[in-house]
Amino acid sequence: MRLLWLIIAMGGMMGVASAQSGTAALKNCLPPREMQEAVASKGVVAPASAVMTARRQVPNADVVRASLCRSSNSLVYVIMALQKDGRIVQVTIDGSSGRVKSVH
Repeated sequence: MRLLWLIIAMGGMMGVASAQSGTAALKNCLPPREMQEAVASKGVVAPASAVMTARRQVPNADVVRASLCRSSNSLVYVIMALQKDGRIVQVTIDGSSGRVKSVH
């Protein structure tokens, strides 16, 4: 039983490490203050709304990171979710409409 828990814990740590390396690839993300200003100006949907949309795309996964980033001439939420099997899924949400752009 201990071995099983050890394997599960190791898999979880490897998944988190993958999430961190995946977020290292994110560029042009806004710091928290600018993110708040973008939401306050009603230019983008609230982060909670984007996270809920991502959760519907990747059910039974834990959101480990949500960032608002510049992409071309728009803002997108890049949301990283950790699935139960340890895989990381990246969901990109259009900031202004709140619609899913991609799931990888």
